[in-house]
This record gives sequence, C-alpha cells and structure tokens, in this order.
Amino acid sequence: MTGRRLPGLVAWAGCVRRPGVAGRLGGARCAAFFIAGTLLAGCAGGAPVARTSGPLPTAQPSAPAAVEATLAQLDAVLRPGGLVVEPTLTAVRPAEPPSFAGVARWPFHAVLPDDPAGGYLVIYEFPAPALAADGGRDLAAYISSGPGRVQYAPDIRFVLRLVGSTLVFYPWSPASSPDRRTPDLAAALASVGSEVPIPLG
Repeated sequence: MTGRRLPGLVAWAGCVRRPGVAGRLGGARCAAFFIAGTLLAGCAGGAPVARTSGPLPTAQPSAPAAVEATLAQLDAVLRPGGLVVEPTLTAVRPAEPPSFAGVARWPFHAVLPDDPAGGYLVIYEFPAPALAADGGRDLAAYISSGPGRVQYAPDIRFVLRLVGSTLVFYPWSPASSPDRRTPDLAAALASVGSEVPIPLG
C-alpha cells in the first residue's frame, strides 16, 4: 500500500462509483476485495506493521433508512463549516472488537483538500438503538484496551457517537492530519447524537 497511511485503518477497494449522498446512495454495488492492512507503530516515525484482516463483511447494495438519517445529520453540521461528506470508493475498516465481525458498516469520506487520505469515517448500523448502545460500549472498551489501543497511532483521538440505531466512528491523528480543518471536522461530528464514553487507557 503506498502513500500516507490512515491511523489504525485497514483499507480495501473495488467499489463501483456511488454518486451523491444519502438518498442518492441507492442502487450502489460493491465488489470489494482485500488489498492490504497497515498499522502505525507506537514508536516515533510511524513504522508500518503488517496485519492480516479477517473476512470482509458482505457488501450492501444500498444504505438503509437509519444510515441515511444519520448521514443527513452529519451533512447538516458539516456543510456550514464548508465540509462535505460523500460516499467513498475506498472502504475503510478501523480496528474493531471481534463482536463487530457481523456488524453492517458504511464508510464515508469528509473531503479535506489538504489531506486527501484523511477524513474517513464509518457509520455502523444495528437492528435497534439498544443494540447500538451495547456495540458502542464494546467498541469503546476495545479501542482503550491494550490489544485495541496498540493498533492506533500514539496521538490518536476518537469520535464515537450514538445516533439512533447507528454509531459514528472517526479516529484521527493530529500528527498525521495536515489539513487545518481536521479538528473542526472532529468537533462537528462530536456534536451529533450522544457521546459514547471511552475509558481512559
């Protein structure tokens, strides 16, 4: 995998273009295949560490209503600051607990002109709000634990929000984010839904 690595993200590609946002997501088809996984090491210089990813989740043909509703809320808080969230041709998979193996995930990209490799976020969809809340606690516990925390950059910051039956997850690294609007993106995302507390490691 070439270019600047995303903090703690495994990437794969191969999606058919999905133009537009929210209501324009219908009819998309994705034939994703695994490319590679890289991790930022906890030492200075961010040397990559090889990683093998688990099986890819089944590709979804269109975003369900819960995801579209969450995306609409994100769009409403991002556009006033000049930020746009859109579908991405590159699906991203953050480091996750084993319980997330079968959870539906929907990747999106908030466009950062000075950081084209940054701004990736994931919306997870659950069958019910209570299950999303349980999933949020599992994810929060995992990324603050030893096995989860070591897969992210030392200066990683997390945005984890519960929005109805979905979770919005955005990990970002100040040291790896050259666009000055990255903190604004994180702050805007953190204004949607309710916070999922992340235990201090």
